[in-house]
Order: sequence, then C-alpha cells, then structure tokens
Amino acid sequence: METTSKGRVKPGHLVVAGVFGGICAGAALFSIIIVPIPGLPGGSGFWIPAGLYFALTLWFGFWGALAGHIGTFIGMGPFFGFTFQVWADGALGDLFAPLINLAIFRATKADPELKSKKDQVIWVISVIISTCLAAMWIHFVNYSFGTITFDLWKWGVIAYTIGDTAAVLIIGTLLLKTATKYFKTFPYYVKGLFS
Repeated sequence: METTSKGRVKPGHLVVAGVFGGICAGAALFSIIIVPIPGLPGGSGFWIPAGLYFALTLWFGFWGALAGHIGTFIGMGPFFGFTFQVWADGALGDLFAPLINLAIFRATKADPELKSKKDQVIWVISVIISTCLAAMWIHFVNYSFGTITFDLWKWGVIAYTIGDTAAVLIIGTLLLKTATKYFKTFPYYVKGLFS
C-alpha cells in the first residue's frame, strides 16, 4: 500500500489516525468528566478533542477526522455506560464536523496557517457552521431514539455548538498557528481528502 508516488494513501496515514485517535479518546474522557452537561449523554461544555481533530483534519484530511471519530467512539463508549446509539452517533458527528470544515476550507482556498484575515474569518465561520450542523445531527438522532426530549434537543444543539466551537477556536487556532508550518513538511500531510 505504501508508495513513493505523490497522492497515494500510505500506512502512515492509518498510524496518524490511530495515534491521534488515542490522544483524542483521552481528551474526550477528560472533557466529559470536567465539564459534563446534565441530561445530555456524553455532552461536555468544552469538547477538548474537537480542538485537536479540527486541526488534524486540516493537516491530514480524512485521517485527522478519523482520529476524532475514533477518539469519541472510545471516549464516549463503555466507560460511561451509554448505549451504542449514543456513542456511535456522537462519533459520527465528530467525523462529519471537521470534514465539513475541511470542505469549506478547501473550497475557499484558505491556508491552515491562518496568516491572513481572510483565512481567520473563514476559519471562524467554517467552525461555527460545521459544529452547528453536527450538533443538529447528533441531537436529532438522540431525540429520534428517545434518548433526549425536544427541549434537551434544543439545549443540546446550543451547548454542543458553543462547547465545540469554543474548544476549536481556542485549542485549534493555537495548534494551527504554531504547528501548521511543521506539519506541512510531514510526509503524511494531506492536500486533498485522503492523500
């Protein structure tokens, strides 16, 4: 599977997803413990892994988003006794949100180093859009399964959007501004979706 040709998926991409997935899992557990949201299974008012996997997705494409998916799947999993539907749903939202952000970034040709005002504005807007869409999806599924009430759905969308957006704009911005120049030289840096 590994080749020297440009544009190919390499085993290192899977390693990136696995290693950072483990880091995101630890951050997910920490987030649920330190800033839980009562009544929302697996909810946190400051989702630390989002700050990581949004930056990872701009550096490693799908593989960065997969790290977030793995982290949430493990972090929200059996450790807290949530049903499979709750943690699988949360993990899917944490896969799609950074990919939506990546799509907006690629479509606008923004630079993840966030050097220009244009890049910074796109970053803020794309983070808000992608976290809000993921929040609506996750809580719609939870509501559909009867896990939460409609009142909690509204609160969940607001809390998820604010908690993820805050973490991404604080942690993710710091990571992008300080580390992107180094990750751009990394052999597994992704310019497309997969390679």
